[in-house]
Amino acid sequence: MRIRSRAVRVVQRLSMILACAVAPVIAIAFGAPPGYALLAIPLVLAVRRASGEGSALALVVSSGAALALYAIVLRATGLDQAIYYRFHERFATWDARLGHRAYLPGVTYHAREYGDLQIFTHEPIAESRDVVFHSDSDGFRNDHDYAGEPWVLVGDSFVLGVGTTQAEILQACLERRGIRAYNLAHPGGPLDYEIFWRSFVSRHGKASRPVLFLFEGNDFPETAGAREQSALSAGFDIGLRGAIAPLTRLSTYRVTRSLVARVAKRGALYGEQVVVVQVGGKPMGFLQRYMDHARAPQLEDMTLTDAAFARMAPDLAAVFFIPDKYRVYQPWVAPQERLPNASWEHLAQLCEEYRVRCTDLTPALIRRSEALLSAGRFTWWRDDHHWNGEGIDAAAERVAEVLHELDGRS
Repeated sequence: MRIRSRAVRVVQRLSMILACAVAPVIAIAFGAPPGYALLAIPLVLAVRRASGEGSALALVVSSGAALALYAIVLRATGLDQAIYYRFHERFATWDARLGHRAYLPGVTYHAREYGDLQIFTHEPIAESRDVVFHSDSDGFRNDHDYAGEPWVLVGDSFVLGVGTTQAEILQACLERRGIRAYNLAHPGGPLDYEIFWRSFVSRHGKASRPVLFLFEGNDFPETAGAREQSALSAGFDIGLRGAIAPLTRLSTYRVTRSLVARVAKRGALYGEQVVVVQVGGKPMGFLQRYMDHARAPQLEDMTLTDAAFARMAPDLAAVFFIPDKYRVYQPWVAPQERLPNASWEHLAQLCEEYRVRCTDLTPALIRRSEALLSAGRFTWWRDDHHWNGEGIDAAAERVAEVLHELDGRS
């Protein structure tokens, strides 16, 4: 009798251990951040204490059944496919192989997309467009895997081409101008760009030369990407992200996180305001936060950006400054205004200090914008803070000039 009783207690303990292990997994699969998901463990233990092991196990089992039902409903309704309004929200993920975020590898996707500003205003700025997206085996936006291209484009969503079809992104525009380049871009900030490059070098070596692109809006200072961590915490973070990566690719997780992100983003953007003004006879949206940054006479703490730049500088072939949308269209929006240029001036000083070729893309973008205005066309999407195919092509023209020059010197 004692042996049987002891066996029962062992089974109950093992069941509770399993329940405590499974509960956070279910919570993450539902879309809970890992830190909050761990609260499922004390919840299970509290139910056990109040109502017994059977109730605690029933809670976990019913939660698993609810998760399965959620997945079935998403698939049956098509919401697991329809909820995303552009490829980034659908395919961005943590890749444990690379040690950073990228896209799901080997994806081919074609959809009707639109910008991220229309939902925050009643003004008619929407510009829907057909977008083709393809990722290579490393999860970067390339038509094929890295094949020894001499240039590697490092940057964020501008270089990646968020909102624009694959045939019009920077890499494609450069190829038409005789520049073979590999696209190593993903939304983030300077610390992320450094991580992308270090990870790339670990896989492919330094046969190619990195070309860095820094965006005025969120790289001066670093506001959109990674933060500095101790080696211990960074290793733990990478390990944790790698462990939960399979869960984050489930439709239940991605749909929940997408809905939460939309609500959070909506609140953030409402707080900072989207400004709509007439440009070339058409309404165009601008982010107030980026406008304020362009107007700022001096920068905030640049420690993180400067440190990442210093570490990358010995490898860099060239650096390009991408201005904010408002800086490009300010001559038509507020012609009497005299904008300071703190971000570019700071970058120019860094490039001089580290002896790196540095180019401001603002003049090229203003020239192309002026040429297009008479035809009612633009270099930025009117419903997005990213440049469109015309803007990318204008930038590519200048980038190609610089890279051809550098190539001639080597």
